[in-house]
Amino acid sequence: MEGKERRRRAARQTGAGPGRGGREGSELLQVEGRRPVLELLRGDHPVHRVLVAAGRRGAPIAEVWSLARRRGIPVEVVDPEELARRAQTDSHQGVIALADPPRLLEPADLLEIAARRGEPPLLLVCAEIQDPHNLGALFRTAEAAGAHGALVPKHRSAPLNATVYKSSAGALVHLPVARVTNLSRAIEELKQAGVWTVAADPDAPRPYDQSDLTGPVAIVLGSEGRGVPRLVRERCDELVSIPMRGRVGSLNVSVAGGILLFEAARQRRLAAAGAR
Repeated sequence: MEGKERRRRAARQTGAGPGRGGREGSELLQVEGRRPVLELLRGDHPVHRVLVAAGRRGAPIAEVWSLARRRGIPVEVVDPEELARRAQTDSHQGVIALADPPRLLEPADLLEIAARRGEPPLLLVCAEIQDPHNLGALFRTAEAAGAHGALVPKHRSAPLNATVYKSSAGALVHLPVARVTNLSRAIEELKQAGVWTVAADPDAPRPYDQSDLTGPVAIVLGSEGRGVPRLVRERCDELVSIPMRGRVGSLNVSVAGGILLFEAARQRRLAAAGAR
């Protein structure tokens, strides 16, 4: 039954129309730290200016200057104490960039991104993850695993702020994000579009490596304290667990996400090799 349903969905899985996302709010996004700022400057995201602490030297800072100059972005040298007062994190590393807020998309836009690449969608769904360090680390892992995007709820989720960007090591510059009002409804919409939804659940009898993750898939992860919310979990097609052999009973959510996302990447790589 499960295999038949997956085949039926995959057959109707199609791309979506033009992007309908918009900028979130009017305030500028503050990106802090050498790697996140460098990733920001290497892309084409609109950046208004860069602040560098006076006296900062080294190759990364030199590259910040070079990239900013190439893009015509003004660089302002400020007193280190002034930069520290402006910083939103404790690890700004002497450099801050002020940029447009992220352009948030719709779930259908993420499916269109996968369709343009000619690949079955691989999506990350972050269900009420409120720790910005965990959310940023998940974004970093998803981008590294080749995910086509992530979904986050508008409420009960960490805001996409400087801490999330710093924790993503700049990966959020490259990972498309859709923000949804109702996560349960978004899961249903993904299913109607042909995406198989797989939620991590420590009590699930099926181990994650026994799940077929080669087709259109959304991996759903919840907070470390609560896990995937019940209403979201009940709408998912499949629940999988990560077998634990040690005495510790759980994993950090970003570690669990890495295991599941790279298992999907592994299966897809093998499937592609077998098709050649």
